This record gives sequence, structure tokens and C-alpha cells, in this order.
Amino acid sequence: MNEGDVASSVIDHAHTTVGGRAGHYFRRLTHVSMCGPPLLFYYGRDAVLSTTHITAFQLTSLVMFVILVAEIIRMRMNITVIGQRPYENDQPSALVWGALSMGSVLLVLHDAPEFGLPICFAVTFADPVAGELRRAGVSSKNATMGCFIVSLVVWMLCAWSVGTPWLFCLPMAFLTAWSEQLRISKLDDNGSMMIVPLVVVLMTRPWLP
Repeated sequence: MNEGDVASSVIDHAHTTVGGRAGHYFRRLTHVSMCGPPLLFYYGRDAVLSTTHITAFQLTSLVMFVILVAEIIRMRMNITVIGQRPYENDQPSALVWGALSMGSVLLVLHDAPEFGLPICFAVTFADPVAGELRRAGVSSKNATMGCFIVSLVVWMLCAWSVGTPWLFCLPMAFLTAWSEQLRISKLDDNGSMMIVPLVVVLMTRPWLP
């Protein structure tokens, strides 16, 4: 989640997160738990259909709509909830950017878990690592390196387990870490860390055998 520019000073977001330290760790736990939806989408479609009587695609779309409407209402009321930070009072929250970006990855790459899973998993695990490293006083450069290493491990594990092309591992890990540093107004890094790799995958897939 967007940690801001902390190259020159240490910022302990636990002090500014709604709910204090408990809210901060709730935010981190929520972030890591986002590894669940991609697994359910790719490998639990029959269970989703039998339980909800709608397809995994429809459920993903419905969840995205609900989250978007709820976020519009929250921003109109100028409130923050537990786990959020002051900057999210009047702009889309990190959770919403992450959820909408992840939903887009899943819907677009519905037939390609070898790409959808590592894109989603990389941001799920690498972003909190980078944030906690900065919070511990590690330089921004080394925090980015930590993000890169975690992303690389994720892509390599997916190459080993679900058939992700090994050729993608190194450049996509680099792109994920690079995207975590982007500072675009109103765009949280939860979004950029999935949108950028998704665009690159879409550009390169036509060239794959």
C-alpha cells in the first residue's frame, strides 16, 4: 500500500493509521489475505457456481461493483475506516485500487493462471514487505530491493508450479518493484503494481507459442 516518500526519514504508519497499531496490522493482514481470491477464481469455479449459483466471472464483477459503489459513498461522506490512513479520506483507498486491479487481472487473464497468479501474488506479498522495511528504517533503495526479491521468488514459484514461462520471472519482478515506486496522483501502488505487469503480459502474449 502507498507508503509515501520516506527516503530521508522513517515514518511509522502505525501512528497515523485508523485504529493505531492494531489498524496497521489489520491493514497488512487484509493485504496478505488477497492471495485467496485468485486461487478461488482459478481453481474453485465449480465451488463458486454450486454455492452462489453464479459464475466466478459474475461474482468477480459483482464484488468489483459493490466495492466501487461503497468507495464512492465513503469518499462522499469523507470518512476513513479501520486500517486506512488520512490520505485515503478524499481519494480511492489502497484496498479499492488493489481489489479493482486484481479483479481486472483475473477477468482479463481468466484463461491464464500462469500469469494471473504471479501478478496478483507479487503485489500481495511484496508490497507489505517493502512497506515494513521502510517502516523499520531501511533505505528506500533497499526496501525496493526487498520488493524485487519477494516478487522474483513469487514468479519463480509460479514458474515451477503453474507453468509460468521462466523468461518472464526476472523482468516481471523488476517491473513489479519499479511499479511500487511510482507516484501518480490518486493512483495507489496496489494498482500500479498489477496494472503495469498486466499491460506488459498483454503486449507479449501474442508472441508466445
